[in-house]
Amino acid sequence: MISTIGRTLLLVALAWLPCAAQAGPKDPHVYKWTDDKGVVHYGDDVPPQYSDQDQTVLNSRGIAVGAVRGKRTSEQLASEAAARDAEERARRDVANARQRDQILLATYLSVEEIEALRDRRAEILDGQTRAIGQYIDQLRVRQTELEGQLQHFKPYSTARNAPMMPPGLAADLVRTTNDIALQKRTLAAKRRELQAMQQKFADDIARFRELKRGGPRGG
Repeated sequence: MISTIGRTLLLVALAWLPCAAQAGPKDPHVYKWTDDKGVVHYGDDVPPQYSDQDQTVLNSRGIAVGAVRGKRTSEQLASEAAARDAEERARRDVANARQRDQILLATYLSVEEIEALRDRRAEILDGQTRAIGQYIDQLRVRQTELEGQLQHFKPYSTARNAPMMPPGLAADLVRTTNDIALQKRTLAAKRRELQAMQQKFADDIARFRELKRGGPRGG
């Protein structure tokens, strides 16, 4: 007579047998590689001379189930890193473009609203540009006055009894000249800012119209 524990073990063994039979032997793997002439090969083992190459691992049905990464030269590593960076930049560009589209649609209701904001900002930058230009004109007048004063002093005056040039006069002229150069650079930067702002608004208006028409964005 089989004890209770014996019957339990027998039932477990009988239940396990179909699963074990169904599992069968382990699925063998086949390696795929390419030789120096570009010919693709398959086999259980990769020849030593090709062991440093990339290899694809296939199951018995020819389905790729893995890969073996070969060795890389420094040039290959650099190229792969550059490709990954480019792919990441492209992904970020697409994400940023989508975000800009969402902001554009959430911020404005019409092209007229975009144009009104553009005109207000252009007016502010125009005012700043005019103010800088007027200041430069004032500095140039001051520069001319100082240069005229220099003619009364040595070494610019040809008069025999001309006094020596006061140190403060020369310093004032240098400061004025430097300030003119600084304000010119500031004026040029403001003009570039105005141009960039106008271009950005032109792009926003064009994209807003495209979105309202339901047009797809490239990429």
